[in-house]
Amino acid sequence: MPRENQKRGRRAEKKAQKEEAKRDYDETLEAPSAKRMKPTTDADTDADVIETSDAYNENADYIPFDTEDQQEDAGREDSGDVFFGLLDTEEAEYFSRASEMLEANQFADAEEKNLFIESVYQEANGKELKIACSQGCSRLMEKLISMSDTRQIRRIFSKFIGHFLHLVQHRFASHCCETLFIHAAPAVMAKTPNPQNKRSTEDEDNDDEDTEPELSLADMFMTVIEELKNNWGYLLTERFASHTIRVLLLVLAGEPVDVVSNDSVVASRKKERLGLPGAGSQEEKSSTKKRSVPDSFAPALKKIMNDMVAGLDNIYLRALASHPVGNPVLQVLLFLELSHFGKSSAKDPNSILRRLVPDESFEEGTETATFIRGLLYDPVGSRLVETMVRHMPGKVFKNLYKNNISERIGSLSRNTTAGYVVLRTLERLGKDDLQDAMERIIPEVPGLIERTRLIVPRVLIERCVIRNVDTKPFAKALEEAYEKDPATRLRQMLRLDETAEESPEDQAMEDADNEERGARKRSGKNSVASAEKLHGSLLAQAMLTVPGPLGDLVYSSLLAQPSDSVLRLAKEPTSSRVLQQALTLPTSTQQFRRQFTTRFQGHMVELSLHSSGSHVVDSLWSATKDIFFVKERLAQELAQNEMTLRDSFLGRAVWRNWSMDLHNRRRGEWKARAKGIEQQPEGDDTGVRPKSKIELAAERFAAKQAEAAAAAAAAQ
Repeated sequence: MPRENQKRGRRAEKKAQKEEAKRDYDETLEAPSAKRMKPTTDADTDADVIETSDAYNENADYIPFDTEDQQEDAGREDSGDVFFGLLDTEEAEYFSRASEMLEANQFADAEEKNLFIESVYQEANGKELKIACSQGCSRLMEKLISMSDTRQIRRIFSKFIGHFLHLVQHRFASHCCETLFIHAAPAVMAKTPNPQNKRSTEDEDNDDEDTEPELSLADMFMTVIEELKNNWGYLLTERFASHTIRVLLLVLAGEPVDVVSNDSVVASRKKERLGLPGAGSQEEKSSTKKRSVPDSFAPALKKIMNDMVAGLDNIYLRALASHPVGNPVLQVLLFLELSHFGKSSAKDPNSILRRLVPDESFEEGTETATFIRGLLYDPVGSRLVETMVRHMPGKVFKNLYKNNISERIGSLSRNTTAGYVVLRTLERLGKDDLQDAMERIIPEVPGLIERTRLIVPRVLIERCVIRNVDTKPFAKALEEAYEKDPATRLRQMLRLDETAEESPEDQAMEDADNEERGARKRSGKNSVASAEKLHGSLLAQAMLTVPGPLGDLVYSSLLAQPSDSVLRLAKEPTSSRVLQQALTLPTSTQQFRRQFTTRFQGHMVELSLHSSGSHVVDSLWSATKDIFFVKERLAQELAQNEMTLRDSFLGRAVWRNWSMDLHNRRRGEWKARAKGIEQQPEGDDTGVRPKSKIELAAERFAAKQAEAAAAAAAAQ
């Protein structure tokens, strides 16, 4: 009897499984469906049949099932799954090289650079959306926008129109949109240029990409608003879109767009800074001053703000205060409501401030007081309280301070999160309230010094100087918090004794073939130590600005330092600023400078060649204007080492700032300049440099020549 033809091995098993899966699927199609089906039209039915026949392939490795959630997402206006295509290998390599060249910035002149940028634009024509969504080339788009003129920005803007809803939600393209908004903002008031030379129809057909956009930048911004108008509530908490939305709101309001500051509400600290030469200048300009905007922007901005929060109830709106993504947008909305539309808008029951804090009395036990106290210790929510304290009306702020902060300001200053709210509060307090706040913070000074929480004492000193509050009690508290020995006190204040030595565990970890982790721990320790030194230096500089006991704490500590410690202070980047302030501030007395400046004799050349010490040497020039004999000794030391200083970039800067060429050639003029005496002709108070004898002789000769020429012309 012949044997049955059978296949052995995994192939046979795989084929049997496929046939079984096919039979199960056919039975499923014939069985009645228990799932509610979406109603469709006749036109949709044909399309569904075609899609079903293509999707359910018997050889497919994965067959998706449509869930109700997926059907709801499909019903949304844009699911964010738009795909513009990928760059091929040659295009990606070209744009990568172009990005490296722009970052290197090794162009002969500005014209060559502009020609290169224009050539990149021509190569990128038609591929702008691909580049913006590319992980490797989106940075190139940001660099191009940063270096573009108004015409090129309008061209890029026109390419993005119609796709902003997807682009602002894209991981890489959202940064391009943010950069585009920032650099387009200064030119929104510019008029649309008229098309100059109209080309023929054949040229337009062959080169459509060079056609000038018809819309102005203001109209383009309005188009962006139109594209996003039905999605504000969703974009409010979208991970990537929220950054771009914050920039758009500030641009529409004409407010500064600060993306450089570490305290910026626009961009997070993790945002990559391109650092291009000249690319950040526009950002810095736009971040320091307000701009004028078209009249159409104000009503559009108000409508956007209303649409964002109109569909949210008060509970969800308060939940945004502690939302990591929604909180920065809420800060911008609250800032614009109180500053751009006036603080009187806070009286509106539907305003954001009144919805967040409906009870303006902030009395104990109210819902508003509970909400604010919960945010004070929240790392995210405390930033919203800072915005409130800065911009809320004076009457509301007084109620907030009286019922929630005044009695607890000492304990709040100890907390690493609530302490920042204390800083903003100190900035708004009057003289009497500031005096009371200082008395409440003084008992906490030893703990703040021990934990290196120096920012609260520093800001308190600065505000006391502005409000003319007596700082003697605070000076006594600082003196008791630090060591009694003046020399030790300054080292403790500036953290000069901090060492970055590794613990045995860290050393064993590094020896156990884990160098990367050990390096990461060392860098973290160094950053913490640097931050502590910086805050100590800023506190000492603030103390120096106050005449009396508070400033004397630092001045006496500087005089108690030996020469080697003074040199160490001058070479530390943070502590050298303390020396510069001590030498140049109005609170620095002649007696102090006479004793302190002599410590630098014999070390002028060494400090002049140091990056931090050279700034101290420059400060010695103004510090010795009334003690000429010390300045002369220091200048002689520089003159004896002229060649050494000229061989160094830092040394040449010191040589120029001390006018050493004048010292070697015209000692009399140098002495007058060193003493701060400007040589002027009698009766001349203009401060203009007097003319030399050669210049006066040249003028007399020119006058004689002019007279001779006039006489010859008259004789003819």
